[in-house]
Amino acid sequence: MAQASSSPFAVQIAAAPPPLAASLRLTSTVGGTDLPFTIGYAFQRGAFPSPQTLTLDQGTAQVLVKRRWNDNSVKHAVISGHVTLTANTPLDLQIAAGTPSGGTALTSADIVTAAPAASVTFSGGITGAVLLSSLLATPFRTWVSGPEMVECHYRAAIGADASLVVWFHVRLYRTGRVWIRAICENGYLDVNTVDKTYVPIVTIGGTIVYNNGGAALPHWAQTRWDAEGWIGGNPQITPKHNVLQLIATRLVPNYWKRNPSQGVLNGLDQVYSPMARLGWTLDQSNTGFQYEIGILPVWDALYCTSTDPRAFASVVANSRALNSYGIVWRDSADKLPVRPSGRPTGTIDPGGGGSNGSGAGPLNWDMAHHGSGGYLAYLVTGDYYHLETMQLQAGTCYLCNHSNLGSGTSRILKGQSRAMGWSLRTVGQLAAIGPSGDSVTSDYAALLANNMTYWNAQRLLPGQNPLGLLYSYELAQPAYGPGETAVWQQNFITQTFGHLSDIEALADLTALNLVRDYYYRWPVGLLGADGATGYCYSQASSYTIKVANGPTSDITTCFDSWAAVYQASSTFGATCGTALLGDGAGEPGVASSGYWGNLLPAIAFAKDHLAPGADAAWTLVTGATNFSTLANSSTPSFDSQPHTFHDLPNWGIVPRGFDGT
Repeated sequence: MAQASSSPFAVQIAAAPPPLAASLRLTSTVGGTDLPFTIGYAFQRGAFPSPQTLTLDQGTAQVLVKRRWNDNSVKHAVISGHVTLTANTPLDLQIAAGTPSGGTALTSADIVTAAPAASVTFSGGITGAVLLSSLLATPFRTWVSGPEMVECHYRAAIGADASLVVWFHVRLYRTGRVWIRAICENGYLDVNTVDKTYVPIVTIGGTIVYNNGGAALPHWAQTRWDAEGWIGGNPQITPKHNVLQLIATRLVPNYWKRNPSQGVLNGLDQVYSPMARLGWTLDQSNTGFQYEIGILPVWDALYCTSTDPRAFASVVANSRALNSYGIVWRDSADKLPVRPSGRPTGTIDPGGGGSNGSGAGPLNWDMAHHGSGGYLAYLVTGDYYHLETMQLQAGTCYLCNHSNLGSGTSRILKGQSRAMGWSLRTVGQLAAIGPSGDSVTSDYAALLANNMTYWNAQRLLPGQNPLGLLYSYELAQPAYGPGETAVWQQNFITQTFGHLSDIEALADLTALNLVRDYYYRWPVGLLGADGATGYCYSQASSYTIKVANGPTSDITTCFDSWAAVYQASSTFGATCGTALLGDGAGEPGVASSGYWGNLLPAIAFAKDHLAPGADAAWTLVTGATNFSTLANSSTPSFDSQPHTFHDLPNWGIVPRGFDGT
């Protein structure tokens, strides 16, 4: 075992098991010879050290590494190639070290020669057109270039409109087939952007792929929509990643139950349409359970537990739908998603003030409740659109925080306690998986690093409390009773730090891991064995607990022991008992959508990282007389359907290697 840090709170990191085989499965509903495909693939740390090159064992392929782990082994790659498939017959492939397919790399000049036709036209309210043919000579960027495929991006404004822009993402494969995504965007930070209404027509290869049925489309400010199509025929290939290998990368959590029901998979939103919201909550500021809250939203978690094609379609469709919310804040200076260094005093509020979120038409994006968007979609597709969705949402988190919290990459992400946790998750996921050398990714990695430096300094303040509590917006307000903080919001923060450590969100993890180590004191303390000397584990799902004598913004004045917290908070007496008690949300005994569920990931990460006391705490939880009942319980509260962790895996995160039922 390797020591994680020299902190007095330091934990150890268990040695990683040998890497699993990097495999995948491709299935086409139409079949054919030399069918083109592009996917994203995540690799376990150390599986393919530098300078190894990678290839597939069948067909032809280019494997372009976009990101490496801190040990310089391959972390994420975009794989494109050609395979021969029989309709509806899966083909299993292995990714291994080897010489990739040869040939001259395709470039933007080859796209010019291929002369693919595409256009976006507008009428009724907004009039204009953008033709891809007029842009081919001047690509905005080349995202991928290899002998199997080249992808370039192009952009142009709609006539004289100040904020409406069309982008084309164009992939040309060596066999001549072309895939095109047309994007219509209405979102600048520094250009007046207002709601638009128009009738759109998107044509690709002479075929209309989208026209909104001839009706006018409301296009809200700070949003974008897209439509896509093929020239030369859609190969209709769906990938299936290896569940065990994907989870073993640690880039996604260790989801426990991996057998979702057919009903839940069939019920996932699988088809995107412009300006749709699909599975996202209409008003994210609503309280209570939401499908998207957690390290990953439910549709992403279901793909991690099943790699089912219905879940894959939902991952992609929901990532596209997130752009219907007010997260599109582009900088007119460089045409990139807003970067802290480019807009050091920028905020959603033109006056520099903070904001809880961003509205777009009837949809409301909320900093305290927003879900991970684009992260898993980018991991499994390698599609730049999903990477950019991550960048745009990270930018929204930055812009929602008041300019008095710091300039540029020195700004501290705060807001509600859960807002702080989920914003760090969003920024951290981008910092962890965005491509090396990408200026937007680098900016948000710097923002995250400075936030870790700040929180590590808070940890070192004289007289700092021993509870694993560094920030509580609610304690200072106060949002609850005097001196009370929300247990579950602190659990959100704790699991975020564990996740960011696992995915290596920073090149230097020292400060992040020191803060993570300190935060692990929170779930371990909650899961104490005795109310006389600590906090009773059976009551760890309380909605709030009292951690200070009264409202305070000075965390160092919180109680100096978990026993004091229990004695000030508990209405149950000093006997812990052996059964996990109700979660106080009207859902006693339910974990998949309740506060016990919110706690599981926090203690799971603590145990994975060998935090002091985590083993004993986990043993108390799993040894409770009703643990099996709670672990297999179902909740009908939010959609009138019963869901166990199999069907609602967001919170069903357990220590790696745990096989309890």
